[in-house]
Amino acid sequence: MIEHLPITVVAISLLSAFTILLSGIFSRRAGYYISLGTISIQLILSLFILDYVTKNGAIRYWLGGWRPPWGIEYATDELGAYTLFVVLFFSLVATIYAKKVVEKEIEEYKIPYFYTLWQLLVSGMCGVAVTGDLFNLFVFMEIASLSGYTLIAMAGKRALVASYNYLILGTVGISFYLLGTAFLYAATGTLNMLDAKILLSLLYENKVVHAAFVFYFVGLAIKMALFPLHFWQPDAYEYSPSAVTVLISTAMAKINAYALIRIIFSVFTVEFLERFAVVWELVAYVASAAIILGSVFAIMQRSLKRMLAYSSISHVGYIVLAMSFLNTKWGISAAVAHLLNHSLMKATLFMVACGFVYKANARRIEDVEGLGRKMPLSAAAFTIAAISMIGIPPTVGFVTKLYIILASLETGKLGFIAVMIASSLLSLVYFWRVIEALYMKGNHEKVEKDELPALMLYPALVLAVLCVLVGVFWLAEGVRFLEDVARVLGVVK
Repeated sequence: MIEHLPITVVAISLLSAFTILLSGIFSRRAGYYISLGTISIQLILSLFILDYVTKNGAIRYWLGGWRPPWGIEYATDELGAYTLFVVLFFSLVATIYAKKVVEKEIEEYKIPYFYTLWQLLVSGMCGVAVTGDLFNLFVFMEIASLSGYTLIAMAGKRALVASYNYLILGTVGISFYLLGTAFLYAATGTLNMLDAKILLSLLYENKVVHAAFVFYFVGLAIKMALFPLHFWQPDAYEYSPSAVTVLISTAMAKINAYALIRIIFSVFTVEFLERFAVVWELVAYVASAAIILGSVFAIMQRSLKRMLAYSSISHVGYIVLAMSFLNTKWGISAAVAHLLNHSLMKATLFMVACGFVYKANARRIEDVEGLGRKMPLSAAAFTIAAISMIGIPPTVGFVTKLYIILASLETGKLGFIAVMIASSLLSLVYFWRVIEALYMKGNHEKVEKDELPALMLYPALVLAVLCVLVGVFWLAEGVRFLEDVARVLGVVK
């Protein structure tokens, strides 16, 4: 029975999207509840999957009973199950948050289409997390991407241009991925990830394989918005509907990072990557540039959402820098942990930032002056997440930076410790401006409190608390899970 759960998670989500579309004929608001119920069930199933794979190893499901490499295989190991849980958790939180803002920002007749696309986006992300087939991964990435482009465009006006730019660059990225798949298939004759991994062990010097790797890396770097391939992201995050901003900045951003980790370590393997150590040195420097320049660009912004978008570009650099430490468990541990850590921080920040727009039309940093007294709980959630982004112990942001520092020490690449310190100081600069505006500027007279609606406020408060609790978990108990993931990916034996 358990081996059917990965395909079930995807199948019920696709069926739900169709049901939401049909339900729009009778009720334009039913889609929200159908999506909320579906994602809740999916999240529960993901917990069963995660529990099983951590105790018993990977789940392998053959679609239609066709044996791989001829058939499509769903292969869900610790990393896939963990990513599936992360995606569905933030999809559920974003769905809860969505009700009020969608009713305000989206025209009523569009709401059934909105939740149909929303559920298709979730379906695509789930498929990426569980598939063990390179072409099937492409299909699910396209389902998620096409849904995302359209959801962004639903805000209209400037969001249309943002969506178009995202479409163009996203198409370039996925085309590079498809070219990589074609080259790899030409070299190995298989699309199954495990089969390709075995066959590639004999083809490490093959130029076609090298080209395939470059296409994969560049294509997914565009999808992740790795500097300097990030140009689509700031506008997409700033102008998209509020609920969409929360979803694409957390779940969707991380599923693209997961795809890169999966292909690099599960298909090409550490043995292949170590043959190109010079290239990975360059990747580490590019990631460091992303970390520093993303923060510098964030400091230059006056729009709160745009500032957070550039902050996300910086944190994509964290994941790629952590991946570049090929021969240490701390590097891959930092990358995997940050899939969850950054999502917790950024979901909280965007929920509150979009809440400021919802409640006070406060889009720029100077517009939030005094809102810390008017909306104390929302401001507190923002502040906790901001402190975590800076890297104050024992928050999740501190954990990621600590792991990267440990990887730097273990590999002797001490210069990257300076990058982490500089990143924290730059984060302090741009987040302090917001905290100062919230609490120290504006009218200091007593004001009537006017908090966000419960469905918008409570998710942000829960995530803010988790920014601390999950940090403690990683430091106390989570290391063992991360070691298991590193072992599955072949980073440690």
